[in-house]
Amino acid sequence: EQVLMNLVENAVKYTPAESPIEISARTDGQGVQVEVADRGPGLPEGARELIFEKFYRARPSQDRSGFGLGLSICRGIVEAHGGRIWADSRPGGGTAFRFFLPIEGTPPKVEPVDAKT
Repeated sequence: EQVLMNLVENAVKYTPAESPIEISARTDGQGVQVEVADRGPGLPEGARELIFEKFYRARPSQDRSGFGLGLSICRGIVEAHGGRIWADSRPGGGTAFRFFLPIEGTPPKVEPVDAKT
């Protein structure tokens, strides 16, 4: 849920108000792939992998809030569940963010947080 929310929030933040944001999902029996696609400015050349690094912002601007952590958080969540996340430029402009989560396998083990520390 958090990954999808972060991707949609980014699309809303960087896409012109009248442009559509497309959300789709499909399964292939091995897992589910979710896509959030926009018609915003797209990714600068060479930024496809950098955008998932902590504090990296592809288009830093004073009128956009954030610290460049959202996509890094998405990557951490997806990879913790055995999946992968990536982004591609769309023909005609914009970006498509996709993530894949496997259906089978052992879910990640979540350790309880010790409230005393």
